[in-house]
Amino acid sequence: MVGVDRARLLDRLPYIGLDIEGVDKDSVRVEYSPNRPDYGTDFGIGRSLKGLLGKEVGMPHYPAKSSGVSVSVDAKLSSVRPFIACATASGLRLSTEDVRQIISLQEDLHNGLGRKRKKVAIGLHDLGSVTPPFSYTAVNPDFRFTPLGGKKSMTISQILSETAEGRIYGSILGGSRLSPIIADSRGEVLSFPPIINGDLTKVTTRTRDMFIDVTSTDRKVGDDVLAIMATTLAEAGAKIGTASIKYATRPRTTPDLTPVRLALDLHLIESVLGLDLTRRQIVEALSRSRLSVNGDTAMAARYRIDLLHPVDIAEEVALGYGMDRIESLYPPSNQPGSFHPFEQFLDSTSTLMVGSGMLELMTFELVDQETLYAKFGRLSDGKVVVHEPRSLEHSVLRDSLIPSLMAALASNMNSDYPQRVFEIGRIYARTKDGVSEAWRLGCLIAHSRASYSEAKMYLESVSRTLAGKELVAEESQHWAFAAGRCAAVAQAGQPLGHVGELRPEVIEAFGVKVPVSGFELDLSALHKQLK
Repeated sequence: MVGVDRARLLDRLPYIGLDIEGVDKDSVRVEYSPNRPDYGTDFGIGRSLKGLLGKEVGMPHYPAKSSGVSVSVDAKLSSVRPFIACATASGLRLSTEDVRQIISLQEDLHNGLGRKRKKVAIGLHDLGSVTPPFSYTAVNPDFRFTPLGGKKSMTISQILSETAEGRIYGSILGGSRLSPIIADSRGEVLSFPPIINGDLTKVTTRTRDMFIDVTSTDRKVGDDVLAIMATTLAEAGAKIGTASIKYATRPRTTPDLTPVRLALDLHLIESVLGLDLTRRQIVEALSRSRLSVNGDTAMAARYRIDLLHPVDIAEEVALGYGMDRIESLYPPSNQPGSFHPFEQFLDSTSTLMVGSGMLELMTFELVDQETLYAKFGRLSDGKVVVHEPRSLEHSVLRDSLIPSLMAALASNMNSDYPQRVFEIGRIYARTKDGVSEAWRLGCLIAHSRASYSEAKMYLESVSRTLAGKELVAEESQHWAFAAGRCAAVAQAGQPLGHVGELRPEVIEAFGVKVPVSGFELDLSALHKQLK
């Protein structure tokens, strides 16, 4: 950036939300948040830095005039990949590094907003190699063209089965016999979305005019992606042109570069930031964040897809004002800080168990149904299930610590015995009013002579220290422990847990080769009694 030294640029990078991963002689490696895909190139980063450094302030404007390019859309694609948005970028002068970064941004958008091309796919083309108007049409598996990087024409079927892109992304089309193709007026293929571009329109440093196509299953996300690509190319020096998309129902013009508008809530900004700023100071701060203000509205360029709520405007004020200028203030108080009594109780329990020779574990509160129920041979009627879980291994909230501890023992069978482990963690149970949670202490002992007596000895040591006396233990039954080798733990008539030897069939189900005994104690209930 002209007029700014390297040291100052490096100093300011974290204040636009970038993490510096490394600094080399000629380059800086940064990590950007997925909610700021416009930071995928030097052009986007430079745009923000210019504002923060006062070189260019306020909302950048990106005029777009009609390019005269049109794209007709085949109605047959409505069930395959229904939406397309396009733009042109003319007057480019791209270096090799510029091309690399723009293609890198394209892939970042594919993997992020595009959900690995399933939702959105982007095509970048040398406009000078083809002849508008274009058509977005459906073709059969025997249709042929030369894919990007290929030396000869291939059928759609061959591309899907023989190319790396076809094997990776072919499933997105869902087995449809119709495939989407973008072609020019002479029948030359620009793209086979979302799989691969044609080789004819490959973008290079010689490309002066570019055509961008964005196909999608979600029109809004497609428009967002096109806006990011178009404004990035505008920062690279291009003039943006609109394209007419001719659907069977009605046409539309893309890209849509209408500014993002959000309410300017001065009271919210003050309450969120804790800063006593005048309206003028807020407007100046927003201008350094590349936003503008019109009355009670804050406006940002269309690439700012991360701005969704007025509270986001408060964050932009903080960034423009300067995070490093915000001083730390401690609220006045005549009371010294202290740990919560229950947290102290849990910490004391942990210290006690470690002092007894136990190893503390921290396992997930979300487990799988097999670990929690099937391996113990118990019913799952009262289970608390996560809605639409990302993984079946983390789909149910646990109602006991014992299954998690058994799974840990099973994964450490090659370690030396004896193994004595414990965990202090939360468990969840379904109630008539919803779901309750409580803290428990779970303990398991595994070695060739592990027994009920040893587990009860550790339980009595804990209870004498925490409660000042041994808790009552009477013979009982429990889904984890063997009949006749299990006792219920209680205090003042209130049940607090169980102690015993694990059932042989449970030990076998987890693949553990030695006897296991242990106990589980309700710390939440015990602490209430001790108060």
